[in-house]
Amino acid sequence: MRVIKYFYEEPTFLHLGGESSEELDPAVPASLLKEQSHYRGYLAASDLDSGAIGGSSLEDDAAAHALTAILDSPAWYFSIESGQTTSGIQLLEDEVDIVRALVKMPSKSLLITGVEPAEESILSLTEDQDRRNNLATIFRLLEAGCTIVLPEPAHVGHDWSIYSANPMADRMREQFSKEIPNCRRYVIPYVQARGEHKFYFEQFDLTMFAHNEVLQALTKLG
Repeated sequence: MRVIKYFYEEPTFLHLGGESSEELDPAVPASLLKEQSHYRGYLAASDLDSGAIGGSSLEDDAAAHALTAILDSPAWYFSIESGQTTSGIQLLEDEVDIVRALVKMPSKSLLITGVEPAEESILSLTEDQDRRNNLATIFRLLEAGCTIVLPEPAHVGHDWSIYSANPMADRMREQFSKEIPNCRRYVIPYVQARGEHKFYFEQFDLTMFAHNEVLQALTKLG
């Protein structure tokens, strides 16, 4: 059995890392630290039979398909592959290509949907994904209406962080209500899942977030 789980903060604070604003670049205006109409999610998955833990580790790419389904298209994919020094840019319009990009994302990569970004605005974010160093860039992209997807290291492969100008949790609930074979799906407020024991709850107690499980919608007959 597999588990796919989406953690969310809606809305989120644009303080993306660190314990205090003093850790951020002092050149970043204090106004950027105020709560904005921005939304944050984190998509992860695990296979309890094989023991693999990581959103990109599922054999049928079920988690990547679910994420692709809630993203607008087209998508702009930026990546710096091993041995490269510059970012390669691809315009992805087909769902299959977006899923493939999400699954293969190297550590220095990102995918943007919604609005075509200015190339210069994303180069630093591709090269250095430390949120504290790129607060202003993320802010500008969100204000422009973009959704940003970044890879996050997992035990096997990677998970995905999502920052969006629009709410995503309800979209994910709707997508999770569709058939995903041999899979249990959860949409969980991030504030309820802090701590390793809660984040990896499926490894300890599947009933911990039973009230956040999304069940498959019944198909209407006739």
